Amino acid sequence: MGTTWRVIGWTAPAVLVLALVAGRTWAEDAPPGKPCMSAAEAIRALAEAGQPGPEHKKLQPLVGNWKFTLRMWTDPAQSPAEMKGAVERKWVMGNRFVQESMKCEFDGKPFEGVGFWGYDAGRKKFTSVRACELCGTTQSVLGDWDAGGSKFVCSTEACCPLSGEVVKGRDEIVIESSDKIVMNVYKSIDGQDLKMMEIVCTRSK
Repeated sequence: MGTTWRVIGWTAPAVLVLALVAGRTWAEDAPPGKPCMSAAEAIRALAEAGQPGPEHKKLQPLVGNWKFTLRMWTDPAQSPAEMKGAVERKWVMGNRFVQESMKCEFDGKPFEGVGFWGYDAGRKKFTSVRACELCGTTQSVLGDWDAGGSKFVCSTEACCPLSGEVVKGRDEIVIESSDKIVMNVYKSIDGQDLKMMEIVCTRSK
């Protein structure tokens, strides 16, 4: 039973996409009652559309082994909490995604995080999906590469696991150099744009 559900979990998104493709070709292009694209043709078309392109190359600066220092504020007037750790980012799935694996420690207890970075050609947006052991949450965001060519900007909307409140904000991932990346996390609190977290990554030598 476990294996069956894992297979269903992985194939369900693909089946949904195929159904949408088939529906569009049936409704828009084909004579009544006859689809113009077979399921096999739809799979081949999706595989071609999913090939990595120029935008994926903008994710290359993220790849590598990094050490990081994370600082988090609950009040700008107070000192931040701090933790240190390491993160590995590497290309996976035919250079379609950058997979990241993070490990850190706070109060003597280790925590892990995993995530994927990619590019959605249909939406013309960069994508990021992350799972955090510390918070027990997942987050999925869409982002843009800024016009200056130095950072990714992602709009966020997250539910606080402590209060249940939905909080909007943004993440800015700044490529300062080939050996330094800074991620700043901002939240909109009571109409104010507050910096809640800073993660400074330096490339491991």
